[in-house]
Amino acid sequence: NWRKPGYEQKDNYPVVCVTWNDANRYAEWLSQQTGQTYRLPSEAEWEYAARVGTTAARYWGDDPNQACRYANVADQTKGPEGNSWDVKHDCTDGYWYSAPVGSFQPNDWKLYDMLGNVWEWTCSAYAKDYDGSEAKCTQRGTTGPLAVRGGAWSSLPDRVRSANRYGGVPSHRDLNLGFRLARSL
Repeated sequence: NWRKPGYEQKDNYPVVCVTWNDANRYAEWLSQQTGQTYRLPSEAEWEYAARVGTTAARYWGDDPNQACRYANVADQTKGPEGNSWDVKHDCTDGYWYSAPVGSFQPNDWKLYDMLGNVWEWTCSAYAKDYDGSEAKCTQRGTTGPLAVRGGAWSSLPDRVRSANRYGGVPSHRDLNLGFRLARSL
């Protein structure tokens, strides 16, 4: 669960092992506590924030092996019992599992961990081919796949790209899956 995902987690680490439903409930709770409106970002908002105006595969450029300056990814770092990734970035970031938030350089808008560290839920329905749903938030209670973005500490070079995405069911939780919130103004 999110308290004990199977590896060390501290207060400054991203929350993991949360479902889409969990993330939405947290956004509702935070909105009630603060009087501000928080929500998961749409898939289009997420990609816009990750790209920061670039057309490269990643906000730092097209070279995946520069990842370790900007992201926590599957890399040369040895894991527990000396484990290593079969396919990995040709760099070392120093973390096998998730890293404390803000451990790597932010993008040009000062947003940390947009790629790598943990996959992030969005509020958008997932469509294999873009169909407009990426710009909208779906309603709670959906059972269809939802868009997940960003890559994680276990992600291979071809997965840590601003355009990479997959669909997850709302009840899915994983030790490399978390969320980021957007605030409506």
